[in-house]
Amino acid sequence: MVYLTVSIEGGLDDAQRAPLDEAVRRAGGSASWRTGKAAGRSYALLELPDGYDGSAIAVPPGGVLYDRPVIALALSPALPEALPALLEAFGGRGAPAGVLACRAFAGGAIIEWDPRRTQAGVIVGLIDLELARFGCGRTIELLSPLPVELVASVAAGGLGAPQVAPERILERRIGRA
Repeated sequence: MVYLTVSIEGGLDDAQRAPLDEAVRRAGGSASWRTGKAAGRSYALLELPDGYDGSAIAVPPGGVLYDRPVIALALSPALPEALPALLEAFGGRGAPAGVLACRAFAGGAIIEWDPRRTQAGVIVGLIDLELARFGCGRTIELLSPLPVELVASVAAGGLGAPQVAPERILERRIGRA
């Protein structure tokens, strides 16, 4: 299976998604969508057959196509004063190697990264480190749909439980029933 991630500005309705969905379906794949209304961004996880050339996917205007699964979080600090520090930490020269984009939205930031290059714990740890300087909390919303293998990997790392594997994820097992 080949996974691609599409990141698009704005919330897309079914009619706007239809051309991409149809192209993916014709290629023998499927698309899972998620929209962060407050963040103003939509994401699609495209699952395509092995060997599929992702460059054939036409992305809607304002969109970015990543050749892998990408984790995208909408991060909203409890104190607005902390937002510039977060934007600098993830959008500046010292950002972790796996960060692909850091976009501001009203009251927050969207952080997109490649989990193969930077673990989720590093990203969340850096978020909390920056926010500790301001003594404030945060809310985080997962924006991008993720393949079950990536979900299992992040869960195993975060829980320190290497036995967490895709075949042990309940939602996947229910889906097979």
